[in-house]
Amino acid sequence: MGFHSDYEEVLSVLHKVGPLQKVLLVLFLFMQISAIASLSETFFKWKGFILDAVSTYQDYLVSPLIMYSELIGLHYQEHEVHSAVILSTMVVLGMRLLMLGQLSAFKKISEDSGNEIQPQLTYFKFMSIFFPVSLWLAYGLTDSEIRLMPQVGMLLIYPVFLVGPKVILHLFGSENSYLEKGRFSYFKTYYAYLLAIAVVIGILGAINSGLTRIT
Repeated sequence: MGFHSDYEEVLSVLHKVGPLQKVLLVLFLFMQISAIASLSETFFKWKGFILDAVSTYQDYLVSPLIMYSELIGLHYQEHEVHSAVILSTMVVLGMRLLMLGQLSAFKKISEDSGNEIQPQLTYFKFMSIFFPVSLWLAYGLTDSEIRLMPQVGMLLIYPVFLVGPKVILHLFGSENSYLEKGRFSYFKTYYAYLLAIAVVIGILGAINSGLTRIT
């Protein structure tokens, strides 16, 4: 009865929410389904899914990129590709979240003032392109010593760096530093995006694995 009621509840709200919330709802439903099975069965199901995702990422992104980039004079080592993917993903998502936060904050300003005011988002859009391009060029043209684990850790807690300065300024009396508080969640949106990326890669990996077995 518990699972059935959760299923009905998810269906009832699925069409009313945005794409990120839909990802979270589907994940919640999947976790409910997984909880029914034994822990060992769940582990082995997820193990295959994760291995397919990693294999797809390695075979269809990392290896071809290293090979074909040499044709245009860019030379990457595997750890440089991993680093560039992590940092590019982090910064692009960060700029996306800051834009959404600005839109939410200015919506509040517009409601309070009675006039529609739009934020300037040019900087965030520019950095979303400039940083990844500069990073990939720098890695491709130089030999870099990189430690991946600190970058992975930063990727996992990146919203702290986005929200932290706003919270500190707000605590010290800057009322306009965090107007989107309570209206927009950097943490939920960021992890929903990460989850969506991981799920897409996993699904592509599962499809590729299935097609490989057929052929």
